[in-house]
Amino acid sequence: MASVAAEGVEAGEATRGEGGGSRKLLLAGLAIVLIAGGAGAAWFGGLLPGAEVEAPEAAAEGDVSVAYQPGALRALDPFVANLSDEGGGRYLKTTIEVEFTAATPPEGFDLRVPQVRDLVLTLLTSKSFDEIRTPAGKQDLREELIHRINHAFQKEVVKAVYFTDFIVQ
Repeated sequence: MASVAAEGVEAGEATRGEGGGSRKLLLAGLAIVLIAGGAGAAWFGGLLPGAEVEAPEAAAEGDVSVAYQPGALRALDPFVANLSDEGGGRYLKTTIEVEFTAATPPEGFDLRVPQVRDLVLTLLTSKSFDEIRTPAGKQDLREELIHRINHAFQKEVVKAVYFTDFIVQ
């Protein structure tokens, strides 16, 4: 009986020893992850030597690695338009923001907002639900809006068009 109890104590100690080893392994793995994460953060933060980031002004002209320069944004009042579906039962409510190529809107843009709104409404009412319901259809609509507004200004003044609301009912 004493030998059975001794074997049980030895088996229990062996099991605890294995658990302690896996715990140490887990802690070592956690330490490695924390160190790697800290080193990565230091490198991205420019705290390590050799991690200097070139300023966009210092980049060579025509270099494609130059950072994106955002243009001025102008929100237009919401649009509500009947879609060209048969029966005229569907309508679109959308809000659009226009991003310009320059840091400021083109001269006279505010005076021409009624013309821009007319261009947008005319295009929206020419579309059917099937044409605008997919992401590709929305992208085509964006490109058409950019083209029409730039055509009205007779030069490239609009870089992008963003839909901030887009509801079809």
